Amino acid sequence: MMMGQPEAVIQKTDAEALAAPEVQDDFDISAEAEQSLQVKDQPEVLEKLQRRIKSVEVKIVTPPRPGKKCLVLDIDYTIFDLNSSAEHPDELARPYLHEFLAACYAYYDIIFWSATNMKWVEVKLKELGVLGSEEYKIVCLLDHK
Repeated sequence: MMMGQPEAVIQKTDAEALAAPEVQDDFDISAEAEQSLQVKDQPEVLEKLQRRIKSVEVKIVTPPRPGKKCLVLDIDYTIFDLNSSAEHPDELARPYLHEFLAACYAYYDIIFWSATNMKWVEVKLKELGVLGSEEYKIVCLLDHK
């Protein structure tokens, strides 16, 4: 409803809402219903999270800096363009990748994640010139196991 709507328009909108009770008005969710939507608290999600925590391999590259939040970036299709027809790794990097990472590093510790295994994570980041940069440091690498 907008401010200044004629009363007839408001009544018509209310009538339409009553005619379609299966439509959820997300501005009208009770606190109780909102709690039931919290995915993070579902037992199956918590169990999956615990399994992942036990099996994850974290490769620390540089120690984290005190007081910095973490920025986790995916490699494939985010910083590394897999759809490109380029032949050299530096051509696969997204434009201004290093400038972006340097700007982020001022505020965040940078972490890279990929659905590929750790061997390819390291290879891709080395080829892109991300590991060993003087302008920014990478805290750790994560892969999907």
